Amino acid sequence: MEHKNPALVQEPRYEPAIVIPLKQEASLLDWLKANNRLIPREPVEPEKVKSDDDLDVLMDGEEDFEEDD
Repeated sequence: MEHKNPALVQEPRYEPAIVIPLKQEASLLDWLKANNRLIPREPVEPEKVKSDDDLDVLMDGEEDFEEDD
């Protein structure tokens, strides 16, 4: 008895498999926007660049380095 199921297809064992075609659907980002599931980020203030004075305080150690000749 032969069953007809289009999802089941017999392919030869030693032949390359048939490539399943790519569906042209919307991207995940488009889907999130379309379904109102995309949550906007909170605005983030950029960090202020520390001044050179702060760096000088950190590096205020002795600077007696021996030079290699």
